[in-house]
Amino acid sequence: MSEYDYREANKLAIKEYKKAKSRKESPYPVGLDTVVSPEQLLAGRNLGLEQIPLALVVGTKHEGRNNAFARNFMPLLDHSSEFAAKWKILCAAHLAEGIREPVKLYEYRNRFYVEEGNKRVSVLKYFDADSIDAYVIRIPSRQDGSAEAALYEAFLKFHECSGLRTVEFSDPSSYEKLQFLMGKQPGEGWTEEERSDFLSFYYYYHKGCVSTGKEMTLRSLGDDMLAFIETYGYEKAKGMSLSHIKKLLRQPARKAMKVLAVSDDESKQYYEYYTPGKLDDFDLILACGDLHKVYLEFLTTMAPCPVLYVRGNHDDILMEDPPGGCICIEDTVYEYEGLRIAGLGGSFRYRDGKNMFSEAQMEKRVKKLDKAIKKHGGVDILVTHAPARGLNDFDSLTHRGFESFNRFIEKYHPSYLVHGHIHKNYGVHIPQVSEWKGTTIINAYDHCVFYIGGVTNDADSNVR
Repeated sequence: MSEYDYREANKLAIKEYKKAKSRKESPYPVGLDTVVSPEQLLAGRNLGLEQIPLALVVGTKHEGRNNAFARNFMPLLDHSSEFAAKWKILCAAHLAEGIREPVKLYEYRNRFYVEEGNKRVSVLKYFDADSIDAYVIRIPSRQDGSAEAALYEAFLKFHECSGLRTVEFSDPSSYEKLQFLMGKQPGEGWTEEERSDFLSFYYYYHKGCVSTGKEMTLRSLGDDMLAFIETYGYEKAKGMSLSHIKKLLRQPARKAMKVLAVSDDESKQYYEYYTPGKLDDFDLILACGDLHKVYLEFLTTMAPCPVLYVRGNHDDILMEDPPGGCICIEDTVYEYEGLRIAGLGGSFRYRDGKNMFSEAQMEKRVKKLDKAIKKHGGVDILVTHAPARGLNDFDSLTHRGFESFNRFIEKYHPSYLVHGHIHKNYGVHIPQVSEWKGTTIINAYDHCVFYIGGVTNDADSNVR
């Protein structure tokens, strides 16, 4: 059996060798001594015994010892050589009882180079093992101001709190963004359960990408995965099956949806100072209450997209005389371009009013939405007038948030909660954009521009 395995591994080596040569690249594993200086090697720090992902093992300590392998660590030498005989013996031992003796590796910028155990690495890579036990020496990164140095520093901070090695990005800020999307603060540690849940999702996402036939580096995989989480939300993404992820990845790429959220005061930028075409590139407008009927009708007339609205506590008149052309989403789930949008207008009851509610009354409204949410398979955006309790609100009844909105977020995990009611003149310390438990909280007072399903450098966007 080991004879067959060596021949198959040798075929993989020759294929990789030819591929590298055709691209005018080195066909052999990288030599660490070509990457760092002798002084750096001497400054290495012992990290002890670790379990290292084999995908990160890319080379050997010395360039002169790597010509027995192609760059994928498959064996290049003839099957009748002494080297091949040793490889076969090790292969047979692995099939009988597994490779247990740790190898010795050097780490530089999260890539690993073999000092002792090349054939063990080769055999395990051939059998598609995920990781290998290794004694690791870390080589200090050169602080040369390069993009690579900045990426590695960002990675180290992420690794310290997450314990993950295989998640990499091409932008240093992406590590904090992942923390944010998971509902965690920068540097906040992960629990074992959080790590396990994420790795399950990461495994499925990787398999889904492989099924599309797309060649990916760890960084491009990480970048694509982050965009996927931004689009669907982490809570939804981690619960997806492999078949669901594959289906979504095979769909044509969708451009980011540009959304304008407005509330409470008519935005001068999009009304008084309006110029022709200023609303042309919006894909959706969300109105969060306490806006004049004429203003809402102006928006729906000038914009090429729907205007969805809920009522504010001063909007009793709109119950009798609604704005023409706009779509009221009170107490329902409205689906548009694949987005599932729920609406719950009104404020906390501080006097009599048709659009003011006690906590118990709002809780009833939330519960009545349950059937519609299940019918649509979830909800992506919750549009309200009042905020959630403790999230952009105040203690006074006039501007108190609803605890039932907090419970809504915890139960349904919408990607966004868009609300109004908190004016800047008395809520100066309230951020326009924040986050709670993986949901982005947007205070739409006056206006806020944000994007769904993609990344943009548009200067109009309030959300970064």
